[in-house]
Amino acid sequence: MTDEAPGGTRSAGSGGLRPGQGSLAGLAWLARVGPASGEAWGCAMGWGRSAVFSHAKRLEREGWLERYPTLKGNGSLLVATSSGVRMAGVAVSPARPPAPTWWAHLHACSWVAAWLTVRGRVMQGCREVDEDPSWRGNIRWHDGKGAHRSGHRPDLAVILDGVRFGIEVELARKSVERLKAIVGLHARWRAAGQTGGVIYVCADEAGADRVREIAAERGLTTDRGGGVRVELLERIERETRAAAATAAQTRARPMAPAG
Repeated sequence: MTDEAPGGTRSAGSGGLRPGQGSLAGLAWLARVGPASGEAWGCAMGWGRSAVFSHAKRLEREGWLERYPTLKGNGSLLVATSSGVRMAGVAVSPARPPAPTWWAHLHACSWVAAWLTVRGRVMQGCREVDEDPSWRGNIRWHDGKGAHRSGHRPDLAVILDGVRFGIEVELARKSVERLKAIVGLHARWRAAGQTGGVIYVCADEAGADRVREIAAERGLTTDRGGGVRVELLERIERETRAAAATAAQTRARPMAPAG
């Protein structure tokens, strides 16, 4: 990843650079994805740590980005403000300030978005899925607390070979019956030809095994074309960092002289 942040213009009287095309591209990504880890944002945009800091600072000075500190050692979540979303020209509503109970989930979602970005996938970020009525579904389940009804939509989405797949980030252990209802919704969408299935991102193997078992009960398998794919968050982060590093090495490699 490059540590340079070229392309800005000097801000009169401030002593700092104004956002250039690179900063604005990063702002659009944040507007689409929602609150994001600085490292995940950097991987998605092809920036090193100092470039992330530089672009974020420029956007902050304009009031287009806000930082929300999280747990010590985990850095801040970066969020496009209302004016930042308007500046980016992305047709979504701005994300709310991230509550502590959502920090881990939002952090993970941003890594999934970066993973899709570095792999060149066509994605719908969290904010885009939230605005897309075709991703709204209804679920029902019954547990020890009684009967429940709720709306549901996936966290992100990706389009592969012209077919869209919902992406669920499953870190916290929810009730078995609620998970069954969500997987069942994806199974119905797939059976109706609305999607190709669902990708689950889990925190650990125990969670992944739980999803695979419930998916199988709903007719979805991890076989090729079986309707469900299960990934671990740790692997996604590792692959994203590796892909970003490889891309940076490629960009830094000098071009061969013309023959």
